[in-house]
Amino acid sequence: MLKHNIQAVVQPRGADSPERLLEDYKLEEMLRSPHRFIRPESEAALRSPLQWRHRVQYAVSHAVNAFYSMDPDVRKEVPVQYLLEKWWPKKATGFDSILHYWDVKNKVIDELSLAIAMNDDLKHPMILFEQWKTEIPALSLHLSMIFQAAWQPEGWDSLLVQKFMVVHDPNVVEAFQHLVSVFCWEAFGKLPGMIEIYCLLEGRKIRFIPGRQSLVRSMDYIRLVRDSIPQAEDSESEHFTPRDKARIHEEVDRRRSEVEPKKNWLM
Repeated sequence: MLKHNIQAVVQPRGADSPERLLEDYKLEEMLRSPHRFIRPESEAALRSPLQWRHRVQYAVSHAVNAFYSMDPDVRKEVPVQYLLEKWWPKKATGFDSILHYWDVKNKVIDELSLAIAMNDDLKHPMILFEQWKTEIPALSLHLSMIFQAAWQPEGWDSLLVQKFMVVHDPNVVEAFQHLVSVFCWEAFGKLPGMIEIYCLLEGRKIRFIPGRQSLVRSMDYIRLVRDSIPQAEDSESEHFTPRDKARIHEEVDRRRSEVEPKKNWLM
């Protein structure tokens, strides 16, 4: 039923009106590295090799996707470490040192294996590394999200949404919670039952249970991000400008200082 609803909300829109689009991966990268956008990088820096975090995230995402694409009975015979090895960086390029390379690898293997074992009761994902887009009419905005894994556990009438992150970042965690809540509400007509975020290097699992009050805060969060995105007809690029990215951080910091709502995070 949910799958049918997803397909219904991603039908292409007519070309008669410009579209304002918020993409989760662009917002996430901006939140992780605000200094890069406040002080633009040189051309040489832009051509530099990917940071180690990007390379490790690439390996983790491919391993998780490959693992959960298997039949549940086959998964029991294939350790996720084997899949991780297939995509793990072969060289320590981009890492701080060879010791850092091995420390990260061993920690990620241990924590991802543990996370997979904890989810042994989850059999068939409803969404697995798919990109979806829906409209938020109240904000005159389209929202695009890449869902790593979403499940409908037995007995649930809503989704369990999971994200596997290499490095914990509180801004990214908060943004993901807001974006997922609003996306599910607009696309499916109900909030996700739970959002789980695995931060592998820290060995943390963060759980959030959305509610009607948190949905209001999530809409407010996306509204302030939207207000920092230039109108399509006024912008030469679909990307955030350095000024836009700096303004988002300023607005988020100001909002936090004015109102610090009580959150029902479960660690």
